[in-house]
Amino acid sequence: MRQQGRGGRDRRGEGTWRAGGRRMGLVVAVGLVLSGLIGAPAAAHEERASQFPSGDGTTPEHRTFDEAADVIVVCKDDVSPGRLAAIGDPALRAFNQRLLADCAHQHIQAAVDAVEVQGTNIYVLPGVYREQPSWDENAPCTQEYDDGVVEYDLIVSCGEVINLVTVAGDDPDDDDIICDNQLCDLQIEGTGERPEDTALRGGFKADGSWVKHNGIKADRADGFVLSNMAFQVFRENAIYVHETDGYLLDRVVASHNDLYGILTFTSDHGLIRDCDTYFNGDSGIYPGSAANVNADNPTAPLTRWAVEITGCQTHHNALGFSGSAGNSVWFHDNDVFLNAAGYVTDSFVPNHPGMPQDHAFLENNRLFMNNVNYVAEYVQAGRCGGDPADRGYENGTVCPAFPVPVGTGVMIAGGNNNLVRDNDIFDNWRQGAMQFWVPSAIRDEFEDQFDTSNENQYLDNRMGFGPGGLEQPNGVDFWWDEQGTGNCWQGNTAVTGEVTTNATVPIEQTEGQVPFTGFPDCDSGGSLFPVGSVAKSAQLVPCATYDREDQPAPPMCDWFDSPEAPAGRQAPAGEDLDALFWPTVAIDLTEGLEDGEVPGGRDGDADGDSSTGGDQDEIEPVPASSRGVLPVTGAAGILGLAAVALLGAGSLRRRRADVG
Repeated sequence: MRQQGRGGRDRRGEGTWRAGGRRMGLVVAVGLVLSGLIGAPAAAHEERASQFPSGDGTTPEHRTFDEAADVIVVCKDDVSPGRLAAIGDPALRAFNQRLLADCAHQHIQAAVDAVEVQGTNIYVLPGVYREQPSWDENAPCTQEYDDGVVEYDLIVSCGEVINLVTVAGDDPDDDDIICDNQLCDLQIEGTGERPEDTALRGGFKADGSWVKHNGIKADRADGFVLSNMAFQVFRENAIYVHETDGYLLDRVVASHNDLYGILTFTSDHGLIRDCDTYFNGDSGIYPGSAANVNADNPTAPLTRWAVEITGCQTHHNALGFSGSAGNSVWFHDNDVFLNAAGYVTDSFVPNHPGMPQDHAFLENNRLFMNNVNYVAEYVQAGRCGGDPADRGYENGTVCPAFPVPVGTGVMIAGGNNNLVRDNDIFDNWRQGAMQFWVPSAIRDEFEDQFDTSNENQYLDNRMGFGPGGLEQPNGVDFWWDEQGTGNCWQGNTAVTGEVTTNATVPIEQTEGQVPFTGFPDCDSGGSLFPVGSVAKSAQLVPCATYDREDQPAPPMCDWFDSPEAPAGRQAPAGEDLDALFWPTVAIDLTEGLEDGEVPGGRDGDADGDSSTGGDQDEIEPVPASSRGVLPVTGAAGILGLAAVALLGAGSLRRRRADVG
């Protein structure tokens, strides 16, 4: 369908695109019974109950050597003068040689523990850091951990219970979450020519299980800066920033993880810049529950952001970007490509601060060729079961944690006041951008079932324009369930001359108007539909039971059928889809080990015990809490939305029979 452009005829007439009262009452009733029918979405990532920081902080800037209050140097034994001599940049080589003379620690955590003053720079010389003390020498304080929620006081006293490296900046005995110790304004920086030259690497225990949930976690660590390093092979997150006001993640690489590459949560004044994320089983970048600083602001674009993400490339993940309650996120000038789905934000999750999601701003990005079917390649092929050590994460295995429709560039699953503007969206074989309603009952909130999918704008996006003038259309440019008020599409252009949508039936308009099967423009004020198409929502039902272990191939679900290339797609000369979809980027899990120790293989003790032996301090087991449990992504809530669609479809048919 051709989309009306900017300045077109007011298709709304006097502003009365009407939704019948019977239909609205039906959907409200369906939403209200959800909590009793479906319960909470399945959780895979448990986190303590969290809150937003005060918002009084600022985004930190990179600090030079001379600007640091103190300097601490970390190096490995194999950092020899010969290795440093291989650094091509003479100035950087001289800087490393200067630092080597002052090296005081072999492990990053030891350097963090040695910090005495705020504003310290920790320089980490090239090498692979496995942080054996965090999984070996201090094992006594982690032995009773039961995979439950870890409260902040335990993060302070025994961060290695869940992290390889921990930066905890708040006194657990005070009532605030403000950084107040020597670890505030800490900067950790690799000194190689590339981020990959300085790697923090996890791996697996001798029993085949993960060594740690997280690589490095900055917890209430205001002013935190992490630069020029790579983080690889963790059960959940390679880099995790939590309840922190002010952080900079600059030139970092996060790859080969079961869930997220970079996760930030309930944090503010963040900047993620020039990153590279790939081979992650959920998303490469996840600013979940970003500080909701624009909750009361009805308009976009804005000038105050909780996190800015720019200059990054995120590829070969299940999702390039995701964010449950990804609020006030400015995502601009990034490349999102060769994922199963590109950019996803949602309002599914109960107990997630900042719900419903609002005010994300996607501008000047390239979102393309997000068609990689990891579910078929790995999950349905049986390669994601058994011990984690046997799945091949180090070779690029990606085991999607939750269902998304393969071949989607952008997906807004229940969000408000989002602006998608001036992006190049092309070569996504199912749909360029998708938007649908999420009723609040799924989040155990019942006051307003229609509090999502309102006031979203899609402006001046270029659909199907491939590099070098190639025509690379999306399967359909825009998919919408017809729900929500103030949603509009305007000024978008397509390489074929026609912006395509999934509109299938005429929109009900005032008398005398010609029925129109496209989407509402912005000059007319946007949509006025509190209630959407139950039939379209019902399309989600078959895929809702996806589980990578118990239900990897839901019956009648086409999300994991690889979509075919759209008609008329022009491929670049010499294109090899297999090489693009399944690259070989392997890492050595034995590199950086000391004395043949695990992690990284099965060469350790047969019983998997990696402790050093001797007396062990007794501690109380860490309880698994029933509060503050947060799923890894809102995609789990698709089950709830499917219940809405399924119930609503049957009820709507009965209603129509009653009035027909």
